[in-house]
Amino acid sequence: MSMDMILGELAMSDVGSNDNITRVKRAYAAWDACKAGDCSMWHAIVDDNVRLNTIGAEEVGLEFTRPGQGRERLATYLDQLRDTWTMQYFRPEVFLADGDKVAMFGRASWTFNATGKTATVGIAHLWRFEDGKAVEWTEIFDGAAAAAAARV
Repeated sequence: MSMDMILGELAMSDVGSNDNITRVKRAYAAWDACKAGDCSMWHAIVDDNVRLNTIGAEEVGLEFTRPGQGRERLATYLDQLRDTWTMQYFRPEVFLADGDKVAMFGRASWTFNATGKTATVGIAHLWRFEDGKAVEWTEIFDGAAAAAAARV
C-alpha cells in the first residue's frame, strides 16, 4: 500500500473505537515501512493540541522525549528522534481498544547515530482520541537500554 493511500485512509476513517485502532495500526505500518523517513502519518491522526508524554526516558540521548503539547512539539520530537537515532524496525505486536483509548505493545530497535550502538526495547503507547483525532499520546519504553546505546 502506498503512503498516499495510507494517509488518505487515515484521514477518511469514521470516528469510533474500531476506527481509532485502524487509524493507529495504519500509522504504525507506515512508520515501520518508511523506517521513520516520513512523519506525515502521525500528523494525520493528531489533534492540533495533542499532549505528548514519555515515561522512563530521562536519560542522555533521549532529551527529545520531554513532555509537551501541540503539533510543533510533536514535530520537534520526531525531528530530534530522527536526527539522533536511526530506526532498524518498529514492530507493533498487540493493539487493544477501549472506548476513546488505543494501546499498542510491541518492540522497537533504533541505533544511536553518534555511537553506532543499537537499543532493542519493548515499547508501549497509549493513545486517547476525541472526534477521530489523537489528543493524548503516552509512551513507555526501557529508557535505560536506550541510554546505554547513547553512551560512548
